[in-house]
Amino acid sequence: MRIFGGAMAILLTSVSAAPAANQDFNWRVDPAGFVVELLQPADLDALEESGFSFGEAIGGNQRLRTTAELYTKNPFFKQIADQVSLPLPHDPLTDQLPKVIPPGSGDIPEMVRFIRHFEDKGSRGEKDTKGGFFIQGLSNNSQYPYRIEHDGDEPRHFDARWLNSAHARMKLVGVVNRMDRVDFDPATCGEVRFIYRLSYSAAANSSLPFFANVVLRYPKQESCRAFAQKWSVPPKAVAQFRAAKDGRGAKVFADWLLENPLKGLLFKQVELNFQSLRFTSGYMQDFGGQAMYMQRIFRLRGGNLVPVKLENTPDVLKIEKKPELLKRFIAYLKQGENLRRLDEGRLNIDFDPEFLTDFSLSWSTLGRARNANKPYRRLFAGKSDLLAGIDYAQLQTIKSADALIERLDNLTCMGCHQSGGTAGFHLLGLAHPDYSHGFNRQELGLSPHAFAEKIRREAYVAKLAAGAEPARLRPHSSFGEADWSGPAPKYASLKRGALCVLEPDTHFPGAPRCEEGTSCRATVIRAAEATTVLGTATLFGECALAVTNDARENLAGAVCWEGEITENSATPADRGIPPSYNLFAFQDKWRMKGSVRSPKAVALKTHTCVLPQSGAPLGRQSRPCTVAEENFAGLADVRREDAPLEICANQGGNGFDLCAATGNAGACLESRVVRAMLDTCYPGRFCREDYICQRFPDYHLIKAADYGKKKNGKPVNRSTPDQIKGAAIAHVRDQGIGFCVPTYFLFNMRVDGHPSPVTGAPPGEPVVDRKQPVRGYR
Repeated sequence: MRIFGGAMAILLTSVSAAPAANQDFNWRVDPAGFVVELLQPADLDALEESGFSFGEAIGGNQRLRTTAELYTKNPFFKQIADQVSLPLPHDPLTDQLPKVIPPGSGDIPEMVRFIRHFEDKGSRGEKDTKGGFFIQGLSNNSQYPYRIEHDGDEPRHFDARWLNSAHARMKLVGVVNRMDRVDFDPATCGEVRFIYRLSYSAAANSSLPFFANVVLRYPKQESCRAFAQKWSVPPKAVAQFRAAKDGRGAKVFADWLLENPLKGLLFKQVELNFQSLRFTSGYMQDFGGQAMYMQRIFRLRGGNLVPVKLENTPDVLKIEKKPELLKRFIAYLKQGENLRRLDEGRLNIDFDPEFLTDFSLSWSTLGRARNANKPYRRLFAGKSDLLAGIDYAQLQTIKSADALIERLDNLTCMGCHQSGGTAGFHLLGLAHPDYSHGFNRQELGLSPHAFAEKIRREAYVAKLAAGAEPARLRPHSSFGEADWSGPAPKYASLKRGALCVLEPDTHFPGAPRCEEGTSCRATVIRAAEATTVLGTATLFGECALAVTNDARENLAGAVCWEGEITENSATPADRGIPPSYNLFAFQDKWRMKGSVRSPKAVALKTHTCVLPQSGAPLGRQSRPCTVAEENFAGLADVRREDAPLEICANQGGNGFDLCAATGNAGACLESRVVRAMLDTCYPGRFCREDYICQRFPDYHLIKAADYGKKKNGKPVNRSTPDQIKGAAIAHVRDQGIGFCVPTYFLFNMRVDGHPSPVTGAPPGEPVVDRKQPVRGYR
């Protein structure tokens, strides 16, 4: 299963007479005239109004707007919501889940029950007396009271009451042509996926990191060519969309879609992927914060939507108790065409349902290297003899046992989500103006993996429509974009910050390489003791600036630190069998080993580095803006392909925790802007792992008193709003250029910072308590 990416990503095409904001690359018809993905809010709004609201998509017979209406009137939605959490009484004083949680209350209450009152006595070193932490409780979105302690506040979990709220709705944010899924399920002609995001209209409008993917399928035919051809937009239809008056082009386009590629689809399943738990950077200072994501699939069984087995994702705890399952899996892997299918990235493990799990978790940050996201690595630890006899010379892409295990892990839910993704997601959608604040919007709707996949899928659908054989290879989701016009992909060079294979000739000889001026660096490795106990070597690094001992090593946004992760796979013995082997992966520790820059480059002092405890994983370089840079001088005519590598943007703001407490984080951050030089991003140039491309806000419209605030008696910014060129900001946005920030600097990517799902109102003033005991890992 590849929820929201590997399995569900990419391209967006549509029609526009002339490129408008964000439309020249996010909304277009490709040269062959095929629509491969829809992301434009206007198109999606029109589809929702035409029968593709969430309730209708999962089998309801009426359009229901709020999740409260869905919960009451749509039994399928209620079944999904109750699996996440049954309605439980909340403490009237603290607004938290009850102290005693009944068994079988759902995934979120069960997680809270397992993690509450957990103590980690670990230490980073002999002199570190504060290396452990104690979790007293978990806060549901930090409501009533929001408590800021002097070493961070409680971990925060998803508030399931949003799934039965008069203020929330499931908003359509993407439609994806997945005809290539026929390679996994030859009993169909592929799939079309409708991606919905939990959004709300309350005191402040925004969205949450909660996504549902409604999968519909094409019925099997002798040839799937006719379905592929339905995605081709005739020139006459394009003219009709453009000629539509009074803004009705989206409605005309939606009508065309309903009569062509979206006609005759059959329901298959619903997939959930959502952020279930977040540890703040103040609590987990080494990682710069951590987050957990839950994944489930629901199918119709006996007239009900019930959880089913996840594609290619093993039940680790069960297999460890029944080792014969692993031996049977190896026998299955060596049978027939299964190794070749794995080599091509399209294996569908189906030898025994008992081998698979129906529930999975993934973890960020630094997810590329963590065994929490690599279940096969754990299963094969110390069992490499089981892989004896595999002839890697006969495989196209896999050339080592390590690579084989990595390829298996990448086909799992957690493995795909934390490889080339954006905090566990591959399709975020574009920011909807009705459900986002100007200081809380992503610029790009796709992850790096999703962008690369869009190119592959364009070529795939075009070949199907022409009656030709498409390329069946599905690369590892950390690989970048490629030219698919020939018999094998020709990968583009990887840009700075991209994930890369550390020893490609040994493991994946055809993998893409880093661009000139960068090298593949192992900025994150697993500690030796963890590697020995838990699994194989770290395979992926990131393209970092090459060490030149001069100013070329200094560039805004570049990685600062390298270090190692010590993993702790221990499960407490006092609270039963957890639902997943990696539930307690928050015990992992990251230890900094040093700077990735040379001493001379550091000594130049043109750029400074922050520590992860500021919320920036592995740190990031930045420098002060000049007044001209702050005013957007020289950017009024810049083209995306000529965009500067550094640009003056939101470095962050003081009081992030206070902004989270307001329940209107966007408005709060608008009043706390601190600008510095950061790295740019746009389609084809993506941010580093654990960073996201943010849309430029209207700095010129901020109140002068807010923009000119001082810290330690000095202004935090050099210019004033009246000098900032608003037209240049608008032009930069039209070009699709944004700036990179740590993922959780956007509040629509975190479970906290939102109003109450019950009242729709902010929780009130936070409680700042400096007398509480120290908590968190320091």
